[in-house]
This record gives sequence, structure tokens and C-alpha cells, in this order.
Amino acid sequence: MATGTDAIIFSALATHLRTMPDVLPIAGPNVTFPSSGQTKPGKFIELSFLPNQTRQITIGDDPQQKRGILQASVMWPLGIGLTEALEVAGEIIDRFKNQTLFASGVKITISGEPWAASPLKDVDRMKVPVSIPYFAFTPEN
Repeated sequence: MATGTDAIIFSALATHLRTMPDVLPIAGPNVTFPSSGQTKPGKFIELSFLPNQTRQITIGDDPQQKRGILQASVMWPLGIGLTEALEVAGEIIDRFKNQTLFASGVKITISGEPWAASPLKDVDRMKVPVSIPYFAFTPEN
């Protein structure tokens, strides 16, 4: 179980994505994907966790504000078009839009509407990065 604030935030955001109906397989950061002995699927979601600078927005020992982006890149085979990949990106955007999550005493707010960036050609596939901005406050002691 995660106990550090950043770990709690990442775990809650990743779980929210994993519980999406009909979600594609998910490649998490620093996790072997696919599991040993399996073939990498043609379509999957690749997660990146991008915490930003912590802000102290009040004077004293009040909780600090954690900010950052969860990036969920829709990975898609080359040569089969863009429309379906953009549909998956749109489903991820809808999943996180206007959401507030609670985990282990941490309130995580999606701080703006998530957005899809321009498609990028990766080594053996195309990816559509979806950026999900968040902020949260460290739990009070």
C-alpha cells in the first residue's frame, strides 16, 4: 500500500484509469510490459507520471500542494489510421474530466480538462499522448 503522497496520487490515478470500462492493457512506468512470455499487444496505454514542483500556498505548517500530470499515451499500430486511437484518447479524457478522487486521506482534483496532443510516431507504432493535470494536498499530520 502506498504511503507517500506522490505514490498515493499515482496509485489513485492509475486505478481510476484501470477501472475504465473496456480499457486497453496498461503499461505502467518501470514495469515489465508485457509480462514475461507474452507478446506486446498492438494497442495499449502507456503511463507516465510527471509530478511538478510542490507549492506552499499558505504560511506555516499547512499542507503543501502537489501538482503534476499523468500522461496516458494511446499506443496504436502504424498504418491503420488515426480515428480509433483518437476515440480511445477521448474516452480517457471523459474518464478524468471534472473528477475528484480520494485515496488514503489525499484529495486529488483534476485541475483542468485533460487534452490529447498531436499524434507522434514511435519506433514501431503511433502514440497519442493524453495529459491529465492534477493537484492534491499532502495529508495533515
